[in-house]
Amino acid sequence: MSGNPFNTISEQYKRLLKAFSVNALKSIFNLNEFKETQPNLINRIMESNNVATLTQTVFDNFSLLKQHVYIYDFRGSVPANFLSTHPYFKSTSTAGGQQIYNLMFPVIVDFYNKDSKAEESIDYLLPVQIRRRGTRFIIAINILERDISSLLDNKIVGVKKNTEDIDILNSFTESARPHNIQLSPCDLNRGIKDLWHTDDIDASKAKVRMAKSVRTEALHEDLLLKRDMHPEYLNIIKDPVGTTTFKVLKENHSVDAFVVDPTKGIFNFAVFPRQHLATSDLIDLVLSKN
Repeated sequence: MSGNPFNTISEQYKRLLKAFSVNALKSIFNLNEFKETQPNLINRIMESNNVATLTQTVFDNFSLLKQHVYIYDFRGSVPANFLSTHPYFKSTSTAGGQQIYNLMFPVIVDFYNKDSKAEESIDYLLPVQIRRRGTRFIIAINILERDISSLLDNKIVGVKKNTEDIDILNSFTESARPHNIQLSPCDLNRGIKDLWHTDDIDASKAKVRMAKSVRTEALHEDLLLKRDMHPEYLNIIKDPVGTTTFKVLKENHSVDAFVVDPTKGIFNFAVFPRQHLATSDLIDLVLSKN
């Protein structure tokens, strides 16, 4: 941990709680009667909860976070103590027939403070939740979008963090290797195309393959690709689908929009879901159609 006064454990957990929406914080910690701003709500939460409780609460409500999700097919036998020796392992549990692994990665964000004329850093906590569903691992990484400029009344440049998604994924791969667990990206094309066909989802932005090139179709706000550009939709689904932005059309799904690269098995949920388990339920639905 660096010596910056912003890097006490308490301050790190305050930054961690900022990953939740105000509405989520009020619901999780039963603070609906308070009209305070997010910082004041977080101070109230910190006063009445210890680190262990906060850590478990974050993981219990992980699905309410913005997240990148990477899905892998695997072959091999997963031992009962899998990931327990990982340096950032926090806990494991079983729910709905799935094994859940919780990890908390420390992330250091370095920057240059133009006012103090010095290299400085701020420490963050990055929660990661891994689900084992059948022969698939679903690795969900909270999107680290906390704004350093909101913490410091200084001019800062050269911001960079020491841990990216690829580092976390490589860490997982390294943990799987001694157990001879073979991993490969999960192809989600069948599941995504099924939901697209049944009008559960429709694309607002997609890559369209041309005879000699690929173009990106970014539709106007009220337009959707299958509904309003049906020939292009029919052309897209002939091949593996590239990175596509989808709007969720059916109200029984509590996610409004998401980005997915079906061929690589990657989801991006950059908008807060409307309720608990919404993101994991949507992913499980895609996998059930796959």
